[in-house]
Amino acid sequence: MLGTTMNPGPFDNDVSTDEVGLTEFQFYTTEHTVTEDVLNARRSRHGFERNSILLELEKYRKENEHLRFFVQKTAQDAINAMENDRKTVAREIHDSIGGNLTAIKLFMEFRMDSSNVSSCESGKSIEQIISYLTDTIKETRTICHQLNPRELEGFELTDAISKLINRVNQFFPGIQVDFEFKLSDEVISEKIKTVVYRVVQEALNNIGKHSGADAVKIRLIAVHNLIWLKVEDNGCGFDIHGLETGSYDQGFGLRGMKDRIGLCEGTFQVQSSPGKGTRLSATIPNR
Repeated sequence: MLGTTMNPGPFDNDVSTDEVGLTEFQFYTTEHTVTEDVLNARRSRHGFERNSILLELEKYRKENEHLRFFVQKTAQDAINAMENDRKTVAREIHDSIGGNLTAIKLFMEFRMDSSNVSSCESGKSIEQIISYLTDTIKETRTICHQLNPRELEGFELTDAISKLINRVNQFFPGIQVDFEFKLSDEVISEKIKTVVYRVVQEALNNIGKHSGADAVKIRLIAVHNLIWLKVEDNGCGFDIHGLETGSYDQGFGLRGMKDRIGLCEGTFQVQSSPGKGTRLSATIPNR
């Protein structure tokens, strides 16, 4: 029987199983280590980027807060300056124009009582002049009071509003104003007093001049460091969309009310529709 014997070549030597396993483990470990290093590097980079973004956002937040404070302070300074100007103008009108008008009225009354009036026609002319002067003096005093209301000086807010309502009744006797308030033991700052008074004043002026209403409800509540104000009438109302175009702003002063309340970090809402009256609502933090 013939047989063939083959000599094993260099590639036919048996390779140890342990050696193969060790090689595979070393390869896996090396690959895993590289992967971990890459992930750690990415995490570190992402963490750095995130921190940079957070720092940038904090920077912008502080800048925005500073800008908001600056805008509020500037606006408040403008309103304070306006209030001071109102007082100055009121004093000037009262002392100069009001004084001169009163002097003229007194002089004309003296002429009426004297024998210098030679005819009935002249007497009627003087009476008419005196009537005009009386109305002008009354209107001048009203303007002075609106510019610089004395009720706010040393009086409670509710007393000031009550006096304001009494004057409104004199000028618009057909309007019945119902005023309810609940202030608990809240101490209201002078700044808030002025804002609330001005809003009520402007609202009542608008109602008397434009609404044709005969009934008004005013509600003033101060509780838990929050002031809630509502002024509602049963007048003709108006199209609320006109506020967006500003067609009502100049006549009604609604933007001025909103700006005053906004400076106190409060909210202001207007609800109205033709033939259904108007409701003004405001909430103001009492700080």
